[in-house]
Amino acid sequence: MTAREHFDRQFTLENLKKIFKDRIAHTATSGKDGVSPDAFQRVIDSELSQALTRIRNGTYRFTTYRQKLVLKGAGKAPREISIATVRDRIILRAINNVIIECFSDKRQAAPHHYIHEISGLIKPLSNDYSFVQIDVQNFYPNIIHELLMQRVRSRVRTHELLSLIETAIQTPTGTPSPQRLPRGIPQGLSISNILSAIYMIRFDEMMQSRHSYFRYVDDILVVCKTDSAEKTFAFIAKQLEKIGLQCHPRAEFSKSKIVPLNSGVDYLGYSIKPNIISVRKSSYRRMMETIMGVLTGAKHTKNNKRILRRLNIKITGCIFDQKRRGWMFFFSMTTDIKQLRRLDKFVERAWQRAGMQRFGRPKTFVKTYYEVRYRLDKTTYIPRFDEYSKAQKASLIADMMGHEVAGVMAWPQDRIDRTFAKIVRKEVAQLENDITPIS
Repeated sequence: MTAREHFDRQFTLENLKKIFKDRIAHTATSGKDGVSPDAFQRVIDSELSQALTRIRNGTYRFTTYRQKLVLKGAGKAPREISIATVRDRIILRAINNVIIECFSDKRQAAPHHYIHEISGLIKPLSNDYSFVQIDVQNFYPNIIHELLMQRVRSRVRTHELLSLIETAIQTPTGTPSPQRLPRGIPQGLSISNILSAIYMIRFDEMMQSRHSYFRYVDDILVVCKTDSAEKTFAFIAKQLEKIGLQCHPRAEFSKSKIVPLNSGVDYLGYSIKPNIISVRKSSYRRMMETIMGVLTGAKHTKNNKRILRRLNIKITGCIFDQKRRGWMFFFSMTTDIKQLRRLDKFVERAWQRAGMQRFGRPKTFVKTYYEVRYRLDKTTYIPRFDEYSKAQKASLIADMMGHEVAGVMAWPQDRIDRTFAKIVRKEVAQLENDITPIS
């Protein structure tokens, strides 16, 4: 299909309403206009019909994005996240769907794909090889619009779509600005990742033709002979400058560095060495803090079934909306089973200190690891929420809300489904928080 055909399929009233139902209706996020998904649903037909008219005549404008600041740690500037209005989120999702179809070969692979490739590459190598790690400074804010749109136009000629993309990336975040900035992609929009991948197409192709090269968003890793590492670092830095990007300089505590293979490197939440792949210490500590956060709740509630349910979901993750969610799925490439056993011991001791052992035993990371790696198609250990029966949904609702199962079973089916989805989506959102940010 052509870009025009993809665009015409996405930008219909029926499809935009489907996007709202599938991706937005269950959320509680509102943009700068303060309109919630529930409020938007009451006027959805008129709002989307007007939006389609403006898109077709080229007058659609995005509302200034609401600013959300995410802390990155002591001494670091916060990351600015842009939050669109409900209406704009629907349009952005449709734009994203079209772009992904047009650039289907440029989608960012999952982190574990890179870890698998890197692990296989370095395993037989000696210390004559080194890691060259480069962290790009302010990646999204420095993407040049003119270069980005040149790359988009290589496969897209649909005027309405190009106009929407340009308008979306030029819309300010926080305070409205009369001046259109020539660079920067707002972070947090559904189109942000695919547009950044498109921007890096030529750079990635050049590097892949010359080096054992891996890039995940702004984190670059190259494996090369130690005697050529300095030259490789300088070459990559120079090529980044040609597209308006700069890397953090090599310095103490900088993520830009050159290190021998046997010293290992932290990448995408992992600690990578030729002989072992472990979960990075900071990611490991974060999960321990998450576990303690769940068990702290035991002091403030008598609903012990809820505590056990929440802890088990943290440990096993889940499958929901046909996607694998959770810490162990993300870190399934680890080969450090001792690290997982230590984590299980930590859970066991914390569970006992909280006086919870009489309410059952939590699941384990080690068991989850083997289920993910070797039995995922058959496992019942990891919850598949998409396949839950009415009775299973009622049981989870009862445990999480402190109700009797029989009472919940008496609810209408649509109330059970809505309540179940709301609870699970909240837990899934927290699972995603457990593994992000990874840089």
